[in-house]
Amino acid sequence: MKVILNAVQMMAGGIFLLGLTGRAAHAAENVSGATLTVEASAALSNAEFLVGMAKSKKLLWTTAAGALTQAQEAAKKQDSEAVTRYSSVASEQAFLGLAQSGYPLTGAD
Repeated sequence: MKVILNAVQMMAGGIFLLGLTGRAAHAAENVSGATLTVEASAALSNAEFLVGMAKSKKLLWTTAAGALTQAQEAAKKQDSEAVTRYSSVASEQAFLGLAQSGYPLTGAD
């Protein structure tokens, strides 16, 4: 049940965050001459949100942090395809780290 609650909170937060930052981020990109697609910007924002949430709960996996770093580096190079790919990995790994907290602990036999 806790896993489902976490998933709902993450989805709601992600949707809220994208609603707030999506247009502003896209406008800032247009001003600076950046060429990231809307989908890449949204994927990066979502990944940053999920990784931040996992980090704040001390559930961040190193694979999520690494993928987010790669996505941010790709964004600096304006590589929308790489941003989307790495952001997807970062989001998935952050989600799994958060979901892991809902699993029962097992003892050694």
